[in-house]
Amino acid sequence: MEDTIKVFHRVLSFAGIPIYAKKNWDSKKWLCFQIFNFIIGVLCFVFTTGFVVVNSSDLLIFIQGACIWTTGVIMTISLGVCFVFRIEFRSFLVEMAFEDRMLEMPLITYVIKLQEGKKLYELKQMVIDTQNKLFRYTKTVFIAYLASVWLVATLYLCSKIYEMYMTEDQSLRLIAFEMWFPWSLNDTRVYTFSYIFNAYSGYLCCVAYPGLQLTIIMLVGQTIRQLRILSFILMNLDDLVVEIKGKKDGEWQYYCTLIQSQCVDHYVKLKRFMNRLNVICRPFYLTLILVAIMLVCMCSVKIAISDKTAPDTMKYYAHEICFIMVVLMFCLLGQQVDSECALLERAVTENWYIFDKDHKINVRIFKIAVSQRMPIYIFGTITLSLPTFTWFIKTGMSFFTLVMSVLEE
Repeated sequence: MEDTIKVFHRVLSFAGIPIYAKKNWDSKKWLCFQIFNFIIGVLCFVFTTGFVVVNSSDLLIFIQGACIWTTGVIMTISLGVCFVFRIEFRSFLVEMAFEDRMLEMPLITYVIKLQEGKKLYELKQMVIDTQNKLFRYTKTVFIAYLASVWLVATLYLCSKIYEMYMTEDQSLRLIAFEMWFPWSLNDTRVYTFSYIFNAYSGYLCCVAYPGLQLTIIMLVGQTIRQLRILSFILMNLDDLVVEIKGKKDGEWQYYCTLIQSQCVDHYVKLKRFMNRLNVICRPFYLTLILVAIMLVCMCSVKIAISDKTAPDTMKYYAHEICFIMVVLMFCLLGQQVDSECALLERAVTENWYIFDKDHKINVRIFKIAVSQRMPIYIFGTITLSLPTFTWFIKTGMSFFTLVMSVLEE
């Protein structure tokens, strides 16, 4: 766990996002650096928007610029979310990452100290192993995602330098990421400054993208993990209590109801956490889906009308694949939350008939609560799920067909 948090902090600190820092995470130095990078993100959005508007009459250049513009939109929003909601995200991390809130359940606290009992030991191993696997998985995906976006940014940067070198026309003054600047690039010093701004914006994007998105994935992943543990407890409630008591005596019913009430309390905490996280992330989810549709369409068009094996085309392959995988990750995450809620709903009513009247009343109440699930809404009634990913691909390809038909005409 500590290694994963260190990796996140080292990477995000390059963008001035200190939410993983152990000390002084909200200091004035960090805040100033974060504001500076947010301003860079806003300028990047302005300059890329200017490029798209200026070249709107030339469809081919417009498509090329739109690929960068869409990326700039997500980067600006990512930096903005991390800046505006930095206190909330720090609170989320304290609640679900820095500490394992699952250990606050009295049953789990008791189980962690044990070394015997079949189901109790299985529960103990589940709590420990799932925590380790979650952080190990998050760290691996974070590094892989980071490498992917760095590859895309490097391809954009190097392709323009390579193009200038091959044409031997220094007057082209090619910029890596299509941006419109309110100044001339004929002067070498101005061009150098502009290119450095391009490179800084590109690599800033490489930090902001994986940082925010993997933080959200880790937080939601913790929710999935804890829902799975609650399902295991309720599915094996009878066996767990028998192992705790050593026999099925008169107090068996009391302990079953007590453990169930602990599960109810923890579920309420998870539900509140997900509601707070969704309120902040919902605009980000919506923007990500809509912008990704446009980017997939534009990159596909650019690839279709270009030499498929040209070095310049490689960046569009990588760019499109990267965005498709990001949307797929979030849709899988939303689908998994829904699936775990369905399993928990089934677990609540497992063996309900062996309990007394008071316990059955609690089961009915809990059943009503878990039947509401924890949907991750992106707009209206649309949720993050595999059907949403299917809709995303179909919509992107529909736009691609439309744009290609316009080009052919």
